[in-house]
Amino acid sequence: MPKILGMPRWLAFSLLTILLWGTWGAVSKVSSDGVDSNSNQVLFTFGLLPLIAIVWRSPRNAQGGEGRRKGIGWAFLTGILGGTGNIAFFRALAMGGEASIVAPVTALFPLVTVILAVTFLHERVGTAQKIGLGLALVAIYLLSM
Repeated sequence: MPKILGMPRWLAFSLLTILLWGTWGAVSKVSSDGVDSNSNQVLFTFGLLPLIAIVWRSPRNAQGGEGRRKGIGWAFLTGILGGTGNIAFFRALAMGGEASIVAPVTALFPLVTVILAVTFLHERVGTAQKIGLGLALVAIYLLSM
């Protein structure tokens, strides 16, 4: 498998995600001081348009038929959930939440993902992961003080 800067590609993209989302969290606080949370989400969506144009031109998923239709439906639901979450995030910042606290607390969303994955996808969570989830809950408590 090809590497980027000597590391697996998935790790390079994961680190890029951390950098971009971390910057996004700080910039979101600045924008929430100037516009309300609903307008912020609309402008955020407009900011996605150049990316949509780039991605739309890339090779499409070769899978067709029913699998593709299901994928489109789930992707649409993902957009609704993500957008609604963004509005709540922007509202938390607009209500006086500090980016240094709101961003890390909301970044613990994988707790919900794990619960849903175990419940509906029948994935297993080991002891170390359970300890990690417990520590994440402690982190939410400590950050909210």
